[in-house]
Formats: sequence, C-alpha cells, structure tokens
Amino acid sequence: MRSAILIFSALTAGLALGRKFLAGEVASRKNKVIEAAAIEARQRIREQANIVLKDSFVHFAAATGVKLLILITLWLFWRTQLLGHDAISVAVIVCLVGFVIRDAWVIYPTARFVLSTLVRNGWHPIRALGETIAALVFEEVLLEAEALPQPRSHMLLIKLAGHDQDTMHTEIAAAVADIARQSSWHDLRPYIFSAAAKTVSIMVLYGATVALLISRLPHY
Repeated sequence: MRSAILIFSALTAGLALGRKFLAGEVASRKNKVIEAAAIEARQRIREQANIVLKDSFVHFAAATGVKLLILITLWLFWRTQLLGHDAISVAVIVCLVGFVIRDAWVIYPTARFVLSTLVRNGWHPIRALGETIAALVFEEVLLEAEALPQPRSHMLLIKLAGHDQDTMHTEIAAAVADIARQSSWHDLRPYIFSAAAKTVSIMVLYGATVALLISRLPHY
C-alpha cells in the first residue's frame, strides 16, 4: 500500500509540474499573440482614422465649394442684372437657410453619437475616444479570433493547461482593447489635429467669402 501511495504521489507531482509547464507555455503564447494583435490593431486604427478623416474632409470641402459656387453664381446674376435687388436678397437668404438645414441634417447622426458617448464618459473627450476605440477593437479581435481555424495541437495544449479556448479568446480581445484604449489618443491625435486645422481653414474661407458677398448686396 505504501509503495502504491508513493507511486501515486510521484505521478501526481509529475502531472502538476507538467501542467504548470504547459500553463506557462500557453501564457507565453498568449502574450505574444496579444503583442502582435495590439500592434496590428493600432496600425489598423491609424489607417482607418486617416481614411475616414480624409474622406470626411473631402466631402466637407466639396459641399462648402458647392455652397460658395451657388452664392457666387447668384451674386454674378445680380451684378449682370439677371436678378433684381429684391430677388437677390431673397435668394441669398433662402440659400443660407437651406445650407444650415442641410448641414444640420447631415451632422445630426454623428453629433448624436458623439454627445451620447460624451455623456456616458462624464464629458471627457479623450476618455470617450478611448472607450469607443476599445469597444470596437474588442469586438473585432474577438470575432477574428473565433473565426481563425485552430490546429488540434494548439487546442490540446490549451486544454491540458487547464484553459478554455473561448475564455482565452475573450482575454486576448480584452487585453488588446485595453492597449488600444490607452494608446488611442496618442495614435489619433496627429490625424485629428490635421483634419481640424483643414476644416477650420475651409470654414474661415467660407465665412469670409459669404460676408464679402453679403456686404456687396443692396441695402435698404
């Protein structure tokens, strides 16, 4: 009996050591996956932000250009006497009101999302940005991890180490999302500042042009 107990104890100790080694191997692999996924996620965030902000600026600049073209055309019609004094005044007012309504309609969905996000995060813009990015990254990484085919040896290693594959995917997604949360402002700041500077420049140019055109209109 004593020999059997000693043998059983030795086997149990061996299994415990083996499982500990496997757990360390799984943790090491998980950390490598997190590091690689975080680098890829940050790069993807920067690229996507650059594309989105560039497209938004192009659309904004195009819309502003169309507004200026309409106003300049009306002004030219008035200068060439194709429109009378009353007609040009009414036309400009109608156009400006229409532009405001159109801009409010276009901006409303984005403004609503931004305001709701700010409210949830106590009116802290950087925190709101980080939480939004983290939520998107978590969902994306989790979906990609679950869709990725896993070799049997990898799945067996996880099971022998006492881990669950779904839990592992969630932990990886959460860790990558946390890295994205902490680095989001640092990564996106150059693109945001650049887009803001360009947008302000266009708005100043638009406002100055509108003010100049209005100042040239007939006054009663």
